[in-house]
Amino acid sequence: MAELKKVLAASDGSEHGLNAIVTAASWARRAGARFEAVTVVEVLLLPPAHAPPGVDATEFEPALVTEARESLEGQVRQAGAPQAPLHVRAGLAPQLVNRVADEVKADLLVVGADPQPALTRSLVGSTGRRILYLADRPVLLASEPRREPFRRVLAAVDLSEKSGAVLEGAWAIARGDGAALRVLYVLEPLPLMLARKALYEESERRRHGEDQMRQVLAAAGLQKERTVDERMRQGHAGREILQEAQDWDADLIAVGTHGFGFFDRLLFGSTALYVLRHGQRSTLVVPGQPVPPDTMKRRGRPWTT
Repeated sequence: MAELKKVLAASDGSEHGLNAIVTAASWARRAGARFEAVTVVEVLLLPPAHAPPGVDATEFEPALVTEARESLEGQVRQAGAPQAPLHVRAGLAPQLVNRVADEVKADLLVVGADPQPALTRSLVGSTGRRILYLADRPVLLASEPRREPFRRVLAAVDLSEKSGAVLEGAWAIARGDGAALRVLYVLEPLPLMLARKALYEESERRRHGEDQMRQVLAAAGLQKERTVDERMRQGHAGREILQEAQDWDADLIAVGTHGFGFFDRLLFGSTALYVLRHGQRSTLVVPGQPVPPDTMKRRGRPWTT
């Protein structure tokens, strides 16, 4: 199983950013992982032609970078990790956060999330969503400045070949905290046309799902772990995941994504998107496939400290 040896937290200096810094630093300390932090100054992207008369945005660059660095230093001190390496960049946040994660070889990226997504229509804001779109490593969305260990981690799998990556990420977090891991598979109803053509009973379909689930756990080496159990529910995947999280009082949900592509959104939204829009808990999002290297080639200047 993969290990999370280096954790990078991204902050914009806000309260949500503090969620990421504290959660990442605290978990890294408990798990014996290395912790680093990054912030990106985006205000410098104003084109000269659009600047107010007599205003040169580059004149403010040193002051803005200094302010961003001081804010990040303050949050890192609050998290109890004043010696952590800091990275301050100027440019587009989603691209540069992921670029720094590549440069430092981070195994886990942590960003802040809104604890009341019902008010903002998503657990994570627009910048956080773009970070997720580009990420090729697990991203933990921290909905609170969590200092205490995670105790119950719920990993939702779809029994595809991507399930192994979700289980690896969820188990790494759970193992670092000595948490219980529950693996959930939701048996969704067949579309009407397929249901009419089905040649087997629903009970047989359920048994087949249970067999596949055991195979997935065995492939991940988790079948004999005493702190791991499994559950199966029937219904809409997103709703059932959130209901299981509520019933079990999970404090972290792990889900996989195939990239939030066009067809995911077209087909009523992927399961991961549903959890992000309606969940109220910290969420670990594990990408299904890496981002092409040229996607990361964007404008930006390093201000590493």
